[in-house]
Amino acid sequence: MTGFAQGLLTALLRDTPLITPQLFLMTVATLMLWPGDLFFNRNEKHKWAPITLVILAITAFLVTKVPDGEGFSRMFRMDGLTRGFQMLCILASAGAVTLSVKLLDSLKQQTVEYYALILFSLAGMLFLCGASDLISVYFSIELMAICIYILVAYLRDRATSVEAGMKYFLLGAFSSGILVYGISLVYGAAGGVSTNLVDINQALALTPTTSSLLVYAGVLMVLVGMAFKVAAVPFHMWAPDAYEGAPTPITAFMATAPKAAALAAFLRVFGTGFHGVSSDWVLPLCYIAGASMILGNVAAVRQESMKRLLAYSSIAHVGYMLLGVLSGDPLAGARAVWLYMLIYIVMNTGAFAVVIYLQGKGEGERIEDFKGLGKKHPVLAFAMMVFLLSLAGIPPLVGFFGKFYLFKLAIEQGFVTLTVLALLTSAVSAYYYLGVVKEMYFKEPEGEAIPMGAAQVFIVTLACILVLVGTAFGPWLLDWAGKIFWV
Repeated sequence: MTGFAQGLLTALLRDTPLITPQLFLMTVATLMLWPGDLFFNRNEKHKWAPITLVILAITAFLVTKVPDGEGFSRMFRMDGLTRGFQMLCILASAGAVTLSVKLLDSLKQQTVEYYALILFSLAGMLFLCGASDLISVYFSIELMAICIYILVAYLRDRATSVEAGMKYFLLGAFSSGILVYGISLVYGAAGGVSTNLVDINQALALTPTTSSLLVYAGVLMVLVGMAFKVAAVPFHMWAPDAYEGAPTPITAFMATAPKAAALAAFLRVFGTGFHGVSSDWVLPLCYIAGASMILGNVAAVRQESMKRLLAYSSIAHVGYMLLGVLSGDPLAGARAVWLYMLIYIVMNTGAFAVVIYLQGKGEGERIEDFKGLGKKHPVLAFAMMVFLLSLAGIPPLVGFFGKFYLFKLAIEQGFVTLTVLALLTSAVSAYYYLGVVKEMYFKEPEGEAIPMGAAQVFIVTLACILVLVGTAFGPWLLDWAGKIFWV
């Protein structure tokens, strides 16, 4: 073996422990497709769901055991931020898998490919959470996104699902092109030495003033490409159609897990790589965050589809979370965004569990399908009310504390106008969330109640308990987050 080959092998063996969870996921997902698919016949495909949940539990355990460090020529970094957001992605994926069982059974669409694609996508998210190089950021995003394109169009016999997948794919490919072009401009402006985020930050600080336009264009294009991935305004146009056309568990998955990974990348890229040229991206990001809050909440008011309402709601929540990215203190911003995302995943997954319950009756697509739910299923209606009021940030529910810590941080960093806008748009969100509560409690029911599936009961109950418990410990949540992931 040559000296180069020996050195490469040594480096791979040394750095591989940093990506043990990702390698485990991709290996298992590959084995699920073949020969694993041979183990169950068509009528037993639902057994892949509990197997996938076990795989996710093992992945979470592996994440906790990965040592801190940097490897693969400094393209991947494992630290508290990485570990924290990786756990969020796993949690959101577990929720989506649990919600999938009953719906896919009812549609007779259980396949092993469905669960394998979720695992492959999750592997991309775990890479993205720790990507410390612009090249690894790009490849992680593509691994994550390509699988989701397929999952959105999973219901091939439905025109809306195929259309949603095609729209998402075309706009996703377009945004990836913008992202790559932006990376190439930044690489050139930094002297063509490295794409590592730390090196780029140092190089851009020494960039001559004659290159300022090149730096600005590159940073702005990277911002646009990444804004597409979190569906921030005005790069949100794919989200409502994709959310509505996708299978509802995948809608819940898209609204949580990829956003957690993309926000981790946002914090890393702009908090580390472009920190020295913040004057080039802070103002555009302020406009993006503000526009997301306004359009997301205002557009949600006029929606009649529950999935589109939650889609526009997620756009608004991205606007709030971008306040943490704008923070001049990357560590404090990461903590606040992580906590907000954790709370959002629990609330959103619980809300989608209720939607899937109604879809089992041929309803749930429209807000009017919630009519009289308080009389037909009081416990379910109460849980949905808790989720919606918490999403609105109404005190003392735990959603209020998530917003409180973000808004407090934004004010401390001088973004007073943006914080006032966030408060005003939060009041708008209360209007359409309370509209759903009105349908549940102040309208007469139509039809008879049917029993919920075991998976839905578990998700709704657990999510409601977590929201209520989090409400009780709200004032200490931020300190708790810091002790677990950023000691």
